[in-house]
Amino acid sequence: MPSTASKNPLYAQVHKILLERILAGEWKPGERLPSETALAQQTGVSLGTLRRAMELLAAENVLVRREGVGTFVSTFRTGGYWNRFQPFDTVEASERYDIRRFISLDEVPAPLEATGALGLPPEAVMIHIVRHMIRLAPEGGETIMSVDELYLRPDVFRGLNEAMLLTRFLPSDSLYKFYDREFGVVVTRQKCAVSCEDLAGDLARRLQVPEPMRVLRLDRISYAFASEPVEYRIYRSRAESARLIFDLN
Repeated sequence: MPSTASKNPLYAQVHKILLERILAGEWKPGERLPSETALAQQTGVSLGTLRRAMELLAAENVLVRREGVGTFVSTFRTGGYWNRFQPFDTVEASERYDIRRFISLDEVPAPLEATGALGLPPEAVMIHIVRHMIRLAPEGGETIMSVDELYLRPDVFRGLNEAMLLTRFLPSDSLYKFYDREFGVVVTRQKCAVSCEDLAGDLARRLQVPEPMRVLRLDRISYAFASEPVEYRIYRSRAESARLIFDLN
């Protein structure tokens, strides 16, 4: 129950209580919360205070409110392939790629930008994934449209290895749906930076792409519940065929 002696507003205290209950697994991703009346009684606050706390959790993408149905913990599990964080589109009106191909999964000392972003010591060992997004030509050739390079915290994604990824990642999955289902990790927001890059030399060989390859590079940090950083991703898309899309409000 919130404390009236606390310096934090009552709704902020209720927000913290509800978030802690979600983090403790009382309500899992996709599950419906009790009614607002029941939660207000449980936390000992007015319905208005409870609603303000839940509105804040909804604004943080922790909760999803469905009119006439109830309030649910955010999830990527429902529906098909869904990635609300996709920042790139194609210049022409076509699909960005036809197939996704995992190239490698290993554990490596991560670069400073990844360890710093995720709050880990310099050169901490992290799970490292490389995958290609490929467009197929009518005559049978392949073109790598983009390269996805990820650094994941091993303490969050315990047990993730190549065998698990290849056997339990479903054709309808996005990586975020996979994180959600297999690890209970729901990505709620991201911080991004965009630059241009030429892939050549050791970098091109490490990523297994033809050189030179000019790309739009997107570095992004993904956060889960409680603003916990869980993934550092470098997404590289062919500069001549990609455009960056965003909505400013």
